[in-house]
Amino acid sequence: MRTSHVPYLYTRLARAVARQVHQHRRSPDAGLETVDKILWAAGIIVIAGGVIGIFSSQIQAYALSVLGTLGL
Repeated sequence: MRTSHVPYLYTRLARAVARQVHQHRRSPDAGLETVDKILWAAGIIVIAGGVIGIFSSQIQAYALSVLGTLGL
């Protein structure tokens, strides 16, 4: 008679997942450094977008003057 290994594998997988969850719950700072870096990057992107939005006409005029000076 052939027995299935599925219940055994399921039990091992469930124990491994439970062990990982338990380890992450014991360390409350898990992932906070990554979140901090993502928030800083998002803030820089928002500020840069705002600056570009405010000064876009001046940036375009400068780029066109440089291209005119170069004869392009």
